[in-house]
Amino acid sequence: MPYYAIVEGRNPGVYDSDSDWKGEIIGYKHAVFKRFDSQIDALKYVTKGGKIENVFVDGSCRRDNSRSPAAGFGVYYGPGDASNTAMMLHSYIRATNVRAELCAVLHALKNVHQSLLNETATRPVRILSDSKTSVQSCNKWGNKWKKNGWKKSRGGTIRDVDLIKQVVTLKDLINSHYASKGWHNIIVAHVNAHSGNLANNEADRLASLGAAQAEIRILRKYNIGYPVMSTRSKDLKLL
Repeated sequence: MPYYAIVEGRNPGVYDSDSDWKGEIIGYKHAVFKRFDSQIDALKYVTKGGKIENVFVDGSCRRDNSRSPAAGFGVYYGPGDASNTAMMLHSYIRATNVRAELCAVLHALKNVHQSLLNETATRPVRILSDSKTSVQSCNKWGNKWKKNGWKKSRGGTIRDVDLIKQVVTLKDLINSHYASKGWHNIIVAHVNAHSGNLANNEADRLASLGAAQAEIRILRKYNIGYPVMSTRSKDLKLL
């Protein structure tokens, strides 16, 4: 089966021939894509093959809005990449799906900043998330709230402001480094969920693993058994 790696398109990612991959590039100015016979090769190309590095992030929360939510996030850099991350939200971080999404973006930004400090960055990075709320919080909303002293224009509390402040601050630091290199600002962009995007699916899988780790912690805490990952996918079963 052929795979199509879309580096520049409406929703960057990897799509197989059964998906509507053409819809991601038709009419899109300066689309960049390539056909592969191997899914792994396609994933390598979409993350590392362009002028910009694409990093896919996702968050997951089990029992969201319950008394004992379990959340985690995933950051996907490409097949076999040592930076690929599946991490649970620590107990001191209030667990919701949106906060897990924001933590994923924050983790990726921290890695970008560290690479700039280490002088190992070779190209600008684009962070891709399927959460419209977190993407808006990292961009338009976050910048507006910062200018307004981290207050809403009509008053009221900004939800998840602790994480959004960190994201906006890190973006500003990164953009200063990028400007000195002649690069454009770092991009945090939205990609559609459940669209057959195999790169986004990898981030989703990592996020599910992170949430499973959090669930194990919670179930052990209350001594009610703990789940293990099945060999099939992200499905869980209790022992």
